[in-house]
Amino acid sequence: MFATGTMRWVEALDATGDGRSGRNHGLDARSGALTTRVTENLLRVFAAGPAGRSHPAQDNVKAVYGGS
Repeated sequence: MFATGTMRWVEALDATGDGRSGRNHGLDARSGALTTRVTENLLRVFAAGPAGRSHPAQDNVKAVYGGS
């Protein structure tokens, strides 16, 4: 499973130019390139077999939110 945390992921996949046109929803070509690359990398890992085996989850709650 992969959750982007945003509804604009698909819009970002289509982003080109400087982001000023209404068509790109304020997203520029850099946003489009990054989103495309991340999506390609994820799909490659998922296609290769259990993603959790090659990229296991790492607990980072304490590092992000602090606590003991």
